This record gives sequence, structure tokens and C-alpha cells, in this order.
Amino acid sequence: MRPLPDAFTAYGWAMSTAEAARIAGLAPHEVLRFDGNTPPQPPAYASEATIANALAEIQRYPHGGFPALLDAIAEYAGVDAERIVLGAGADDLLLLCGRAFAGPGDVVRVLDEPTYPVFRLAAWLAGADVGDEEAVLTYCCRPHNPTGALGPLPDFRPLVVDEAYFEFGGETAAGTPSVIAVRTFSKAFGLAAARVGYAVADADVARELVVRQDPLPITTLAAALALAALRAGPPDVSETISERERLVSRLRELGLQPLESHTNFVYVPVEQAHETYERLLGLGLVVRPFDDAIRITVHAPPANDRLLDALEQASR
Repeated sequence: MRPLPDAFTAYGWAMSTAEAARIAGLAPHEVLRFDGNTPPQPPAYASEATIANALAEIQRYPHGGFPALLDAIAEYAGVDAERIVLGAGADDLLLLCGRAFAGPGDVVRVLDEPTYPVFRLAAWLAGADVGDEEAVLTYCCRPHNPTGALGPLPDFRPLVVDEAYFEFGGETAAGTPSVIAVRTFSKAFGLAAARVGYAVADADVARELVVRQDPLPITTLAAALALAALRAGPPDVSETISERERLVSRLRELGLQPLESHTNFVYVPVEQAHETYERLLGLGLVVRPFDDAIRITVHAPPANDRLLDALEQASR
């Protein structure tokens, strides 16, 4: 087995809700998660009726793939279907790009670090190094995770742009030559557990990516959910954005300085970030800690108010 680089660090999941509940001394349903950047409630199309036909044929392979889903994604993204590549979430596609473009001895560039850790994983698992000199591929996140910033599109090519939060930021690189825009149904569409993502690439690049991936990267159940999501129309994120701005305003009233966000989360610089994380965890409020900040997913208003109250108490 080829050894992994000395710098390799496996992806680290947050603790389970059950473990957070144990620490806080609460029932699991009382724990509020502000660390996953997903909606607080499932969408209406995530129903038994949506997957009924797929369940009725669960014993069969979907011969021919998912042409209806490809067409629907293409229409949503404003490109031809031949430019779409399906994947088991955005992560699957980010890893696919790494092994398609890079290999042992190559260098992969990761912009605006600290950022989404799967970019580095994609390079390392392909056997490549992470650096800047003569990079064969560049990764960036736009809007940026974890800060929420929406900077200009980098000039490096070939370029993989993680657009997981595209629906909140409103700007896209999809259709730009030599750029692979990777999106997900996990965030604005509310299907994180279904694991469906897609990439928009030049047609020749899309073909090369398809032949390098699993023969069937998503399930029939996931495809049915994603197709239902698209048929329901573009996701309405206006309430989330409005609540985000209310949350930002209240955080500023508490003396905090959250960064401007083009996503469904806010990045809040704080002193002793890990201590703040631990204090909130003890109350059943799970945020994402960084060295000098916490990242807060925009939740429902009552949940956000509970977090704000805890932060206010901590500041006294």
C-alpha cells in the first residue's frame, strides 16, 4: 500500500449529537447544531412518496444511469447535459478531480487557507503534494468556507471551484472554460444525507471525469430526491439570508464582529475560540471552532436566540 504523506490528516467529523447530548446532560433532541451548514428542517419533497417508485425497483440497477436528473441539473445550471458529472456529494467530485489531474510527484495548489480540508485530502490521496510551484490543479472555495467571503474568481487553470454555497452567494464559475464548478444538494436543497453533488465542466473534461469515477456514483433513492428538489423549483433562500442578517446584527450588539457572509453561516472571530466552543457545547449548542473564531450555521430564529442568549451570558 502506498504510504500517505507525513502531513496527511484524515477528515475529522464533528462529534455525534448523542455524544453532545451526553456532555450537556440533555436529551439528543434538545441539542442544537450550528456546525453543519445545513437547514434546520428537511424539505417538503423529502418524503416517502418521492422515493416510492425507486423503492419499488430497489432490486434493479438503474441501467442507463440518470438522464432525467442530468437534464434537470443542466437546465438549472444553464449548460448542456454533456457538461454535467454526478457524484456522491461534492466531496466525491473534489476527490475525483484530484486523482484525475494529479499523481505522485505533482503539486496541487489550495487557495485561501484555512479552507475546506477535502482539497488537501484530494491532493494527498492522489499522491500529490500541496504547494504553489508548477501546480497541475488549483482548488478554491467560492463563497469561501469558513469565512463566507465571495472573492473574485482566481486566474489559475485548471481550476476546481467548490460552489457548495452558490445559491446563497448568487455568483458562479459554471461554464467558464477550464474551470470545474462543483456543487451539492446538501446545503440550499436540504439533502445532505442523500449524498448528491454535481460538477459543471468543459464537455471533454466531463467525459474524462466520468470514465475515472465509480460506474454508479449515486443511488436511485438519492437521484429521486435530487430530481424532486429540482422539479420543486430553485430553492428559496431568502428567509435564511434575512435571518443571517438578523443574527449578524445581534452578534454585533454583543460586541462581536462577524465577517460579511455570502453563505448560510457566519464566521465570528473570538478570543479563546475553543473555550467558547466548549462552553457552548456544555449547553447543548454545537458550533464549529477554529483557532481564532467560531463558525455559526444560520438556524431557525428560536434556536439562534438560544445561542445569542448563551453568548450574551458568557460576555458578562
